[in-house]
Amino acid sequence: MMDIKRVISTIEKSYIKENLKKDQRIDGRGLWEYRDFDIATDKIAAAEGSCDISLGDTRIMVGVKYDIGEPYPDMPDEGVCTVMAELLPLASPLFERGPPDEESIELARVVDRGIRHADCVQTKKLCIKEGKAVYIIFVDMYVINHGGNMIDCGGVGALASLISSHIPKGEWTDDRPQWSGEYFKGSEIIKELPLPITFGKIGDILFVDPSLPEELVSEGRLTISVTKDEITSIQKSGAATFTFEEVKMLGDKAFEIAGNLRKDLDLWQYETKIE
Repeated sequence: MMDIKRVISTIEKSYIKENLKKDQRIDGRGLWEYRDFDIATDKIAAAEGSCDISLGDTRIMVGVKYDIGEPYPDMPDEGVCTVMAELLPLASPLFERGPPDEESIELARVVDRGIRHADCVQTKKLCIKEGKAVYIIFVDMYVINHGGNMIDCGGVGALASLISSHIPKGEWTDDRPQWSGEYFKGSEIIKELPLPITFGKIGDILFVDPSLPEELVSEGRLTISVTKDEITSIQKSGAATFTFEEVKMLGDKAFEIAGNLRKDLDLWQYETKIE
């Protein structure tokens, strides 16, 4: 990845930091104010579920596909859901062609961990025949434009795509899996909705949903994924340290902000209507 020091000037760094000290941000938001989401589902015809999601200037295409394979030996009656991410070079001068770098790996892992550690994907319902055949669900994220905070954008996009999915129901017949003629609705395989909430830190100043310029001057980030009642994962990035009091405060903020997002986004509206 390109050295970030080459893409933001010292003057711009100082401007961002001085404004944050005044509880102001370069895009006019307050410290705890989120940018707007824009979500459109069913955008990839070949996918079982998909969405085109934007958070401010960040835009990600998310697709859900499936395969049928053997379960893990220690989970013979459970399917699998895995998340992958690709940072396309067209999305930012920071991204380069080649194998996955640290940022794409982090994006996929943080979104995956938030989903996996919540009671989100009902893996037991993805079992066709115990020990023989289960669904393997792939959630693929493609970053189209990088405007900061890819994790929150990708995490919400993954949930919207899973909710909108229509995966064929399988049954075990003649010693092999076959289509039953029906489809899973999103609500049949998705339960909890873990929302990732990312905070930036510059000096002792904390704020939510960092834009790209803010990310480039931040000393660290903290992503807290929450359901309605529980924290499902926490991920720290960068060199900044967070005190226990700061983490506790940000945990409370994550629940507050996620609660407002749940009402505003109403993700269940994207469930595919299956007759």
